[in-house]
Amino acid sequence: MSNNKIQNEIFSKDYSETIKLYKKMHLEGTDFDNAENTFDGKSLRFFIEPIKKIILQTQAKSLIDFGCGKAKYYLEQININNINYENVVQYWEINDYKLYDPGVEKYSKYPNKKADALLCIDVIEHIPEKDVIKFINEIFKLSNKFIFMNIACYPAIKNLPDGRNVHLTIKDPDEWKKIISTISKNFPNIVPYVICSTGRKKFISLF
Repeated sequence: MSNNKIQNEIFSKDYSETIKLYKKMHLEGTDFDNAENTFDGKSLRFFIEPIKKIILQTQAKSLIDFGCGKAKYYLEQININNINYENVVQYWEINDYKLYDPGVEKYSKYPNKKADALLCIDVIEHIPEKDVIKFINEIFKLSNKFIFMNIACYPAIKNLPDGRNVHLTIKDPDEWKKIISTISKNFPNIVPYVICSTGRKKFISLF
């Protein structure tokens, strides 16, 4: 299914219009960052090692990063415990992976198959509230084994070009836990790992 078809058939018009604003920010940057550093995927750095542990536990062999931004750590060398790796997937020992972000042209093709692992880092809070439950449901459909999510629960310092805060859906951790628990009941074979950020570098594990 194409990205446009997903947007038009499943999500609201507001979702589609918001994606257009994110595309603009990716290309032009913001008052706080140039285009290269805007939504570049740097938030993944906090979770690289925990994700590795889950991959080993679940014996995951494939991965989708859903909302990868500019995929910084998939393109750059990383250093973990004084060992250099070509990129994050070399560290994870994952060869089969898909990068998806509708705001970045080269990653804008919607995944056409499931993967064992589905990562969604600092994405869900950027989804319009009317679409967020459908959005989470759709990403569950793309996983075979586990989903790893991080959700920010506070306003961002950036605004969209139309003036709205980029964190469009702000809920407290208990609310997110109820929402995701309800959705996950429909996917009994998928294990959710969910971390909420209550501030910059302040994390609470929900699952």
